[in-house]
Amino acid sequence: MLPEIKKSLVEKLLPRRDAKSHKGQNGKVLIVGGSLEFSGAPILAGLGALYSGADIVYLYVPSCNFDVTRSMYPDFIVKKFDGEFLQEKDSDEIISFGKKCDSILIGPGIGTQEESQEAVVKILQELHIPTVLDAEAISALKKIGKFPLQQNIVITPHAREFQNLVDKDVVIDEQDSKSVILLRSISMDLKINVLLKGPADYVSSEEGHVEINRTGNAGMTVGGSGDVLSGVVATFLAQGSEGFDAARAAAFVVGDSGDTMKKTKGWYFSASDIAMAIPFCLNKFL
Repeated sequence: MLPEIKKSLVEKLLPRRDAKSHKGQNGKVLIVGGSLEFSGAPILAGLGALYSGADIVYLYVPSCNFDVTRSMYPDFIVKKFDGEFLQEKDSDEIISFGKKCDSILIGPGIGTQEESQEAVVKILQELHIPTVLDAEAISALKKIGKFPLQQNIVITPHAREFQNLVDKDVVIDEQDSKSVILLRSISMDLKINVLLKGPADYVSSEEGHVEINRTGNAGMTVGGSGDVLSGVVATFLAQGSEGFDAARAAAFVVGDSGDTMKKTKGWYFSASDIAMAIPFCLNKFL
C-alpha cells in the first residue's frame, strides 16, 4: 500500500506566513492561459492561487479574453497578448515579465494549437522559476529533448492527459504495481513532480516517492476543479515549497475543500465554490 497523505503531514508541509511580512513576500503567481473557447480556466486557477494565500496573482491571457477576465475580480492583475491563443511570438514578453514572479502556472484553457505548444517549450527552457504545467501545456514536455530542466516542475494531469504524455493506455492504481512503477519512472526520468488527479490522487516526486491522497469526492468532477488545484500548487511553490511538498499539500487541501462543499451543498457545487472554501480548510492549520 502507498503512504497516504494525512492532515498531520500537510500541517508540516504548508508554508508559514511571517506576521511581519509585506505585500509580495507571500508569493507572486503568474498564470498563463485562456483562449477563445476557454476564458474561464485561468480565472478559476487565479481563484485557487488567491484563496490559498498568494499576495499577488497575475493573469496573462489572449486579448479576446482580456475584457471579461479583467471584469471578473478586482483582486487580479490582468495582462494580455494579441490574438485568440498563446503563440511563440508572445513568449519573450511573458518570460521577461515572469522573472518578476515567484512561480508560473501555464496551461489552464490554453487550447490544443501547435503554436501554443511551441510557446510553452520556449518559456520552459528560458524562464527558470518554479513551474506548474496543467491541461494541454503538459504535452509540451514531449517536445523537449533534454532533461532535467533547471526549474522545479509540477504537472497536474488527469488520467487522459497522463496517458497522452506517456503514450500508453494505462490506469494508475495502487493495486497494480506495474502502473505505479510507470508513474514513478516518469517522475524520475524527467525529474518532475506529478500530481495525477482522480478519485484518489497520486503524487510522485522526482526522487521516485509516490503517495496517495484520498480527500475529495465525486462532486469534484465539475469542470474547473483541476484549474483551481493547479493554482493552489502554484501558490505553494511561490511561497517556497518544494514541488513534491506543494503537490501533496495542494491535493489534500483542495480535496478537503471539496468535502466541505459536499457537506453544505451535496453534489451541487461549482469549481468556484471549491476555491472559496479553501481558506476555511487552511484556517484549520493555523
